[in-house]
Amino acid sequence: MAGLVAFGVYLWSQPKTLTLAVGPLGSDDARLAAALVQGLSREKKPVRLRLVLTEGSAESARKIDAGKVDLAIVRPDIALPAKADTALITRRSFPFFIGSKDLGTDRISGLRGKRIGVVRAPNGNLDLLKLVLSQYEVKPEEVTIVPLGPEDVQVAITEGHIDVLFAVNALNARVVTEAGARLHRAFGEHPTIIPIREADALAARNHAIESGEIVRGALGGDPPVPAENLPSISITSRLMAAQSLDDARVGELVSAILSLRVTLAADLPAIQGLETPETDKDAPLAVHSGAAAFIDGEQETFFERYGDWFYLGVMVLSVLGSGAAGLLGVESATRRKRAMADLNRLVVLLGAMRTAPDESELAAMEREADAILAGVLENYARGDIDSGGIGAYRFAMDQLGRAAAERRIALLETAAE
Repeated sequence: MAGLVAFGVYLWSQPKTLTLAVGPLGSDDARLAAALVQGLSREKKPVRLRLVLTEGSAESARKIDAGKVDLAIVRPDIALPAKADTALITRRSFPFFIGSKDLGTDRISGLRGKRIGVVRAPNGNLDLLKLVLSQYEVKPEEVTIVPLGPEDVQVAITEGHIDVLFAVNALNARVVTEAGARLHRAFGEHPTIIPIREADALAARNHAIESGEIVRGALGGDPPVPAENLPSISITSRLMAAQSLDDARVGELVSAILSLRVTLAADLPAIQGLETPETDKDAPLAVHSGAAAFIDGEQETFFERYGDWFYLGVMVLSVLGSGAAGLLGVESATRRKRAMADLNRLVVLLGAMRTAPDESELAAMEREADAILAGVLENYARGDIDSGGIGAYRFAMDQLGRAAAERRIALLETAAE
């Protein structure tokens, strides 16, 4: 029995490879996914990724619903899989309209008769633009929509092919330094920004859209652009996990990915955009139960998941070994003392868990505790530990479980600050 327990611990500790659908090649999502693959492998995380390239969110959603992949990165306003839930938010964008200072209007309803440029990839940007215009009762035929490639935007603006650009960007540091600078060159130092003020109404109509805010200075400049916080809708890209995927694996994946934010930040600034989703029951999009357990500090350790089986094994072994208990002498006492030595290590781990610097260190301590438990059960099977010793170990493991849960919550609160 103890050997089977130890073998189970060994199997669980081996890296698990999950398949991830993402695309298209060269997109921000694909670049992030490739960096995660390398980071998880380099850091020897317990979960690894293998990419399955697609044409975009729609195909990725179809693959995870068909059971062909374990994970998918999608933009929910474009395609939302029916058989997968959110594990992480990988990117958040805040759409808005931007034009020159002489645009002649600061209202979306005033865009009738204007030429509106929009980057056509992904295709969902066109549908999103039409959805926003419909909120203000602006019909598609009342404007001229000009689909653009990313490389065409500045030329279209400077040569007067469009009057206003519908921008769908993740407003991070890279956008401020790169895209922000291009927009300033095209529209001047004081462009007109038209926010989407009825964001709450749009979010109520479409649960894949959230309300948000473009913060003052999001596009850089001095004076800052925009000059004040502006309301807008919020569009997310999400790492979705199949609902059938084991909760513990999803929790391990979320933990491992979040731990890479520091190590990958220099090479991939976009990784700082990773967010944990809201786990409230009234959240617009469902969160995978495994991700929610990790985020809320309720993720079970290997021992907690299979503890009942361990205790059942102990009971069986107790019955089998009771007849030989009276034969133990001085030698058995020596063996018991040696077998109980690991209790001291658990006490040391208990103190260390309460001050663990990060999630990876905490997980390593939990794995060490699980390995100690496997050895304890082997010692019990040989009769080196009696029921009193098992009780002491059980008490220590319970304390470790509580300490780990409390520390994990504290780390999440610190990260949120």
